[in-house]
Amino acid sequence: MNRRRHQFVMFLVVLFTLVGCKDSPSLTLADGQQQTLSDYKGQWLVVNYFAQWCAPCLREMPLLNELANQDAPAVLAVSFDVLSSEKLQQLSQQYKMTMPIAAKLSGDWPFDSPRALPTTLLLDPKGKLVASHQGELHPEDIANWRDKYWAKR
Repeated sequence: MNRRRHQFVMFLVVLFTLVGCKDSPSLTLADGQQQTLSDYKGQWLVVNYFAQWCAPCLREMPLLNELANQDAPAVLAVSFDVLSSEKLQQLSQQYKMTMPIAAKLSGDWPFDSPRALPTTLLLDPKGKLVASHQGELHPEDIANWRDKYWAKR
């Protein structure tokens, strides 16, 4: 009986160790700077996946720039493709992107990589996914999110 109890306790220790081994969500910006999701704690965060070959992604950049220049929420653009830092900075200048651009996300984010572009995700101030939108964003989409989420503060 003692041996079984010991095996069970060891099983629980291994199980809890594995469950607790998730990597914290982090990102690498186009300029090489490292950040974590916790850097955005307490803020609403709009995460927008884009690609240089995606026409709707590029069309929605002025709207995302406008949003990024407001007090809330924080906006993060994420490159769907693996691009060099130079190429991302070039895109940033070309499309006058005012939000930070992530070259890659790592760790356990509260969402999976999108299957379609553009995809925009909304995280609450605790870092939980509360909304997502596939397809080109329009001003009324942002207005709906604003009214439903961050304007309630």
